[in-house]
Amino acid sequence: MDLTLSERFALIGFNGNESEHRETAKQNVLKVLAAAVFLEENYDPATGKWNFNEEGIKDAMKKADKKALERTYAERLQSKQLLSKVPNLLGCDLYYDKNIKLKTYVSDSREYECQLDLLRAEFFEEGPISEESIILVWLLLESLCFFQVFSVYEQNIITARMTGIRSESTLAKALYPIGVRSLWGTVVAGFLRMKSQAAATETGKGFNFIFPFFERKQSIFIDTEEYFPNAQMRLKNVLDRISSQGHVYEVLREGAVPVVKIDNIKYELIPEAISGRMPIHGVRLRRYNL
Repeated sequence: MDLTLSERFALIGFNGNESEHRETAKQNVLKVLAAAVFLEENYDPATGKWNFNEEGIKDAMKKADKKALERTYAERLQSKQLLSKVPNLLGCDLYYDKNIKLKTYVSDSREYECQLDLLRAEFFEEGPISEESIILVWLLLESLCFFQVFSVYEQNIITARMTGIRSESTLAKALYPIGVRSLWGTVVAGFLRMKSQAAATETGKGFNFIFPFFERKQSIFIDTEEYFPNAQMRLKNVLDRISSQGHVYEVLREGAVPVVKIDNIKYELIPEAISGRMPIHGVRLRRYNL
């Protein structure tokens, strides 16, 4: 589908974020979405030039009405049937307060993967990279979405290409040195990269990294109500619970520790029993981003 630069970024950035409440991750996406809109508005099709500077980008981000921006782009993507709202996956968590109603944006899975595949195709292969893709990767990096949508292997390839094209592209040379993250965002970016790298090791796979605001929804415990003697029955019970709340899933790997893509996000389903007077059996959903 033919989407504008800002719509492409919103499609990727909105996915998995809360739709009804303020959330740190979503606020980062909206700030960077304002930068995307600014860049679009300052593109001159007659000359093919992007007219911007760091001060202009940051000023646009500061002045943007983020609520209005979210509403505009959510409605625009919904009108194209590329965005929907479902109950937050945390609603399946045993310890989640059911009195709190949260909904999450979910992007159309086909278009979502298509947009990421377009970036992979350009950055993974030798040859010219389109200017929109040069900008889109920068938007994903500055909004911190980059660390969520690409594996560590992919992150390394793309960042290496980003470094290389600075000498080849006037646009990249002007845009890539500009950083729009807050100090908090810079700290979080470092943490997310460290977590991704650790999770790619055998030792790191055994740890649940919990980080306020960003990481709570990356470790969800779903009780199975009873003990199942085999992995297939356990997986079916969990997937039935997930689908009953409107979530779309795809099983990527079966076995003792399955990998399932739920609402465009990959999770490992790790068997777990919580000890107590009566043990509670279930699975721990943990972000899978290798």
